Amino acid sequence: MADDFTQCMVSNSRMAARAITRRYDSYLRPHGLTATQFSLLGALKLAGAPTVSELAEARGFERTTLTRNMGRLERMGLIASRDAEKGNGRICALTARGDELIAQLLPLWRKAQAEMKQTLTEEGFDASLKVLKRLAKV
Repeated sequence: MADDFTQCMVSNSRMAARAITRRYDSYLRPHGLTATQFSLLGALKLAGAPTVSELAEARGFERTTLTRNMGRLERMGLIASRDAEKGNGRICALTARGDELIAQLLPLWRKAQAEMKQTLTEEGFDASLKVLKRLAKV
């Protein structure tokens, strides 16, 4: 019996992630942000002022990817960072401009969310999120 690589979890999860990201990006890119960057702004809004390492761990980002995106957000004036009081970490927080941009773009994010719920059905959307959260802990 041959292995069926069309059933590969890695390939299918990557294809799904790219498709979902493209959907959200289509709404956010005209405003100068990617879905990843908007997600980071949202994470900072929820977390307050975490270190880069804490944020990477909590959101499942590779540190280099996170650092690159955080640098761009800082150059845009959407976040501010400072040295941590102890160690060599960086602490990041939303600026007022970042908070305002979240408020401005939230209706677009909600529209993308609604499209995904329509595509998957409400039950399918909720079930998918549960599976994704469980897989993130593997």
